[in-house]
Amino acid sequence: MKLNTVSIRSGSWVAELCPDFGMNPVSLRHEGKPILREPADAEALAASPLLYGIPPLFPANRTKDATFVFDGVRYTLPMNEKARSNNLHGCLYHTPFKVVEVKEDAVVSTLKNTDEYFPFPFTMTFTDSVSPVGYRKKIEIHNDGDKPMPVTLSFHSTFVEPESFSVKVGQRFETDPNYIPTGTMLPLNGPEGSFNTSCHPHGIRINGYYTSLSNVARVGEYLYAVSENFDEWIFFNNTGNEGYLCVEPQSGKVNGLNCADGHTRLAPGQSLFYSLAITKA
Repeated sequence: MKLNTVSIRSGSWVAELCPDFGMNPVSLRHEGKPILREPADAEALAASPLLYGIPPLFPANRTKDATFVFDGVRYTLPMNEKARSNNLHGCLYHTPFKVVEVKEDAVVSTLKNTDEYFPFPFTMTFTDSVSPVGYRKKIEIHNDGDKPMPVTLSFHSTFVEPESFSVKVGQRFETDPNYIPTGTMLPLNGPEGSFNTSCHPHGIRINGYYTSLSNVARVGEYLYAVSENFDEWIFFNNTGNEGYLCVEPQSGKVNGLNCADGHTRLAPGQSLFYSLAITKA
């Protein structure tokens, strides 16, 4: 089945965004060259919505036991990773957004939540655009309620496997068998040290969670720049032989809803703003 997408273009840049799956840019091409991993059709995207394009993760990554306490109240999320007893990546990556404005080079979309997707009312607005310079996504999260809300956010950015990539990271978070941080920070090992200079990912299994020392990653011929309120990086390529590399910016910590310093506290009536951009290096 053909994907339902909105197309935007400017110069040699073309993006196809899928409102039905979190307004995911399931295709981004520069001079005809695919930058992101593209699904063949709607069935392929539905079968693996996290491993194509740049799906939104809200709340980010894992929440232990799919529950958290905020301001003395316990909240429960869907336990969608039952084998590890976690909520994994929330559910916005497969949730429809409403398209509210379309131009040749930009599209604006929104998701209004009462308690369907997260137990606090909010509106999330995406503005996706292309220019002769590249692609940009602006994100606003507005607290529609009368109480503060916790926020963590990530994007499972799935690039076509590059010849090399680099981004400056600090330490690795040690995690338990359920991929929840233990609280111990580890130094980078030899292969991880190459992330800071030039890592050739093909054939190397990469799956780690790191503190960020830079908000710009180089992925092959392109730069992936994110706003400075993304303070962690996660990298994933499954076996290293799948033809893709996930370079994931994250705001807040894994299991951050259960950590006092792991999330941002958003006041009633206020907004948080984030951005992502892909340009030619």
